Amino acid sequence: MPEILVREARERRDYDACVRLQREVWGLSDLEITSAIQLVATVHAGGLLLVAEASGEGVVGFCYAFAALRGGVPHLHSDMLAVRESSRGEGVGRRLKWAQREEALRRGLRLVTWTFDPMRATNARLNLRHLGAVSREVLSDFYGETTSALHHGLPTHRLVVRWELDSPRVARRAAGEPPTGPASAPLLNEVTWRDGLPVPSPARLDLAAKEAHLEVPADWDAVSRADPGLAREWQEVVRRAFEGLFASGYTAVDCFEDGRRALYVLLKDYSSPVAAGSAGSADHSLHEPA
Repeated sequence: MPEILVREARERRDYDACVRLQREVWGLSDLEITSAIQLVATVHAGGLLLVAEASGEGVVGFCYAFAALRGGVPHLHSDMLAVRESSRGEGVGRRLKWAQREEALRRGLRLVTWTFDPMRATNARLNLRHLGAVSREVLSDFYGETTSALHHGLPTHRLVVRWELDSPRVARRAAGEPPTGPASAPLLNEVTWRDGLPVPSPARLDLAAKEAHLEVPADWDAVSRADPGLAREWQEVVRRAFEGLFASGYTAVDCFEDGRRALYVLLKDYSSPVAAGSAGSADHSLHEPA
């Protein structure tokens, strides 16, 4: 395994490498790629671009955030996180995110936000379980249809992530404390199987339990490729479930796998203490490939 150095982007070649990775990871058309010029400008204005550099391979990943004011308090909105396929599974994405937290705290910021596809359980586990972020907001078809093959021509519903950098929850994750296992809780949706694919049912939203679980496919790409109609059905079930759950006071705090299933953990009336001055807010949901 090559040695990985995480650092801030310094030269134009760093920015150009991030443009190449956008094409490689997401297969976006040039019209939808964030250009090197735009990256340079937003970093100069207070954003943050971190690159992961592998010895002998150059830049294999990056994490990009711009300065944000949603909610009225300065914070970072983390717009992109990408890792080259050959370097995945080595913790590169996590290292980029923890370096992002460290730099944000150094700047006096207490919040980083981003969005991600709720159907991608791997991303949910990174964001909620391993980084300690939470979500209380869903955005319907946020980006519209994109040119990325990863989006399969489907609507781009997104969960908004709040990474409250100095909360006890995040501090414990940063210190290496592993997340605890989920408690026994009611499952909000029943899933059946047809031709090897999971089929959803509408989620029950009339529960008042302290903790509840919501199931999503463990392999979203397999469902999307095999049956786009079924994928759209899944998206609508999950979007409506999150809308109803968030409106009822639930917060998404975890995601874990149980065999062929992936289950979100939602807590009722959850609150996480943060430092005074933290903001409410909302990634080009391109955190997906991390």
